[in-house]
Parts: sequence; structure tokens; C-alpha cells
Amino acid sequence: MDYVMIENTFTNTVEEVSKAAGWTVDRKIILAIASTFVASGKTFDTAKYKSVLQEMKKQSSWMSPLRSTVGYSIAANLMEQENVEKAVKDLLTNVSILRDAKFRSGNFSYIGAQFLTEDEKDKKAHAQAARSLFDAIRKHHPFLTSYEDIPYAVLLSSSNDDGELRAETMNRYYKELRTYNFNAGNELQWLSQVLTFLSPQFDGQLVPNVVMLRDTLKKQNIKVRAMHYPLLGFLAILNLNKTQLQDIIDLHHELKDLKLLKWHREFVLFMAVQISIYDMAKVQKSLSMTIMSSIELLIQAQQAAMMAAVSAAAIASSSSSS
Repeated sequence: MDYVMIENTFTNTVEEVSKAAGWTVDRKIILAIASTFVASGKTFDTAKYKSVLQEMKKQSSWMSPLRSTVGYSIAANLMEQENVEKAVKDLLTNVSILRDAKFRSGNFSYIGAQFLTEDEKDKKAHAQAARSLFDAIRKHHPFLTSYEDIPYAVLLSSSNDDGELRAETMNRYYKELRTYNFNAGNELQWLSQVLTFLSPQFDGQLVPNVVMLRDTLKKQNIKVRAMHYPLLGFLAILNLNKTQLQDIIDLHHELKDLKLLKWHREFVLFMAVQISIYDMAKVQKSLSMTIMSSIELLIQAQQAAMMAAVSAAAIASSSSSS
């Protein structure tokens, strides 16, 4: 990887996103958006981004989450669509479908709405499957499961999915990870959910993989916080070899010295993983066919996890300061 090019591109993209979004937007959101564009190798289109924000404002009420912190990250995702008006309309339709499935409307239902199937005939069935999975997860963790789990419930479900089995497997991963000194909480629940990405069936190798990843990162002076737990899940699914993992570690150590990230060091691991997954997808370095067939969705899921974590932190920050 060309570290200098990555650093220069990231610095320039952060400046462009910051100008387009405005100074009131939480810095974490700015960094997350910039990271996504740098990782994918796509150029941030300021005019397109502003047009999406304007269209979201046009189609939503002044109390809508689209006008809050989370709206700025959603706008970045909608830039891929040619017809901005239709993209925003479709998102709002998805939110409505999730609401009909008894999901609480709010920041995280809007994030989850992005992962509802594009098949018009299957949207309602997908939403109902997501609700069933959400309820099944809540049976195992009634006090832990909340609206923050909506994005993963939508992302990991389908109309022909066995939600009960997936929830049982999640709970099994959760309990097993606890025996390895992972902190109980939302982040560990998200990690247990991510581990079912490829299959609702329990895989006895995934927990040892997660533990190995955490311990290896710590040994190489990378601080693994609870907010990074879902990242460990994505890396465990990828079943990285030593060279691939070392590439992520090396990139992390390069990025952490960036002046832009001086006060946001917890964000560096997200960025290093995101860039590395894209890089692996491009060159297909010893990735299994199963992983390659899912790599685009995996990248989207990792982006969603990063945005959800960053949005949650930004929302919590804005709530505590208001």
C-alpha cells in the first residue's frame, strides 16, 4: 500500500467533506465519510453530496433523523444513486415498512432502512423477518437488545431465514466470548451478531479466531476498545492469513500519526480495516470463494457497522451536551 498517497487523499477528502457538510457536523461523522471514499478509491463529489442533503431536507420534516447527525452519513451512502429524489423517497418508504413491522422509528431505523432488500415484492417479508430476528435476540438478552440493534437485525435477516436459530447462535457466541474476558454490553452483542453473517449455524472456529485477533492486535500496541468488537467479527469471518493481518496492523500504525486523527485515535482501526478489506477485494489475495461472493455485502456491512458505531457515539455526545 502507498501510505503517503492514502494519507494525502484522506487529508484532502476530509477537508472536502467538512466544507460540504458544514462546521456543525460531528467530526467523527466527517472522518467516517472520508474514510469510506478513500477506502473505495472513489472521489468525493461535493455538488452531489449537497444535492442529496438538499433533497433529504425537502422530503423530510424538521424533526426527522435525516436532518440530524445520522443524516449526514446516510447522505454519503445515497450518493451512489443516479436519481437522488427517488433514492431519498425509497429510503423513506423503507423506514415506513420497518415502522409497519413494529420497529421504533429513529436514527437506527433509518440506518437499518438502507439494508432492506431492493426487491419491491419482498420488502415487507424482509421487514417482518428482521422483526422476528430482533424479537428472538431480545428473548436471550431482554435488557441489552434495543433500537441500536435494528441495523444488524435488518442486515442479517431474509424472508426465508430461521431467526430463532440465528438468535440462538448469536447467544452462544456471546456466552463463549464472555469466557475470554470480552466486556458484556451492546458492542459484544453486535460482535456476536456479525459472526452469523455467513451462516446462522454455529462455527466453532470463529470465537478462537476473534480471540487470536484481539490478542495479536494488543501485542502490537493497538488499543482494542469495546467499540471495535464488531470489527474483530468481520476480520474473523475473512479468516485472514498472517500477512493480511500484518498489513492492517502496519496501516494502523501509519494512520495513527496523522494530525487529523490526533484526537480520534479510536477511529484509526475502523479506517485501517476498511481500507484493507477493499484492498483484499481488489487483489483477491487467498480469499475463499465463499468470502469473495459475499465481499461487496461484507464491505457494506462493515461500513454500516462503522457508521452505526460512529453515529451512536456522535448521538450520545450531542445528547450529553444539550
